[in-house]
Amino acid sequence: MGFYTKFSDQDLIESYNNQIDYQGKATKELLDEITSRGTFEDFQAKIENQKTLLNERNRIIREIHQHYLNKSSQEECFSLLHSELISLTEIKMLVETKYTDIHQNIENLKVDSDTILKSFLGIIVASVLSTFAITLLLYFVNSLLVFNFFLLIPAYIINYFIIFLITNKTRDNLAVFIATFLATVLNLIFFIVLISQ
Repeated sequence: MGFYTKFSDQDLIESYNNQIDYQGKATKELLDEITSRGTFEDFQAKIENQKTLLNERNRIIREIHQHYLNKSSQEECFSLLHSELISLTEIKMLVETKYTDIHQNIENLKVDSDTILKSFLGIIVASVLSTFAITLLLYFVNSLLVFNFFLLIPAYIINYFIIFLITNKTRDNLAVFIATFLATVLNLIFFIVLISQ
């Protein structure tokens, strides 16, 4: 029993493609398993079919994106898309998924007054809570009696998660990114003040 006997057809295709990409050729054991399941030409036809389907999906996704940017509704977009390779059910699913993804991404990147206000609140709350958490850690772990600049890394992470929870936006948003940075700078100032006392 060979290594590839338990592989599904999809696993064989992925293994074959990986070996071609990285080694320039497939191993004899893999080729033997492929030919034991049918002809090598049939196997290559499956690979070509998958590439064709992938190219068709990518074309549909590009068109969906363009329709979204043109402010077409999902229904309009769906009615304008046609494919001889992909079913209407899959096209409808792609439209719904991509419209949701694009909308969430655009909303996440949007910097409006609400985001700025929540980010400012996040700076204050996050810097106080993360400073408290790191100070508590220093207090309970006696071996870390001296502040170390490496402690700004967990402070940054804590700040980001708190600001993310307050704004509901990721660090891809400019306001959230700046707020996280400023909260970490405040941590540094708090730590310097605490050490100097």
